[in-house]
Amino acid sequence: MADVTAEVGGNVWKVLVKPGQSVAEGDTLVILECMKMEVPVVAPVAGTVTEIHVAEGGAVEEGGPIAAIAES
Repeated sequence: MADVTAEVGGNVWKVLVKPGQSVAEGDTLVILECMKMEVPVVAPVAGTVTEIHVAEGGAVEEGGPIAAIAES
């Protein structure tokens, strides 16, 4: 299981995946808005998204949980 965390704090602008969805390493999971910049959060491993811990319009702190991926 790979936990995905935010590298920077910011607002959740877009959630691009949902639980049960397969992702490849490097796929964008979420886009954060930080200081007027779009910051993509990418999958560190290939696998299946098991959980999404954020919602569009919400906020996340640096190091906060974004998602969990079961490695394939």
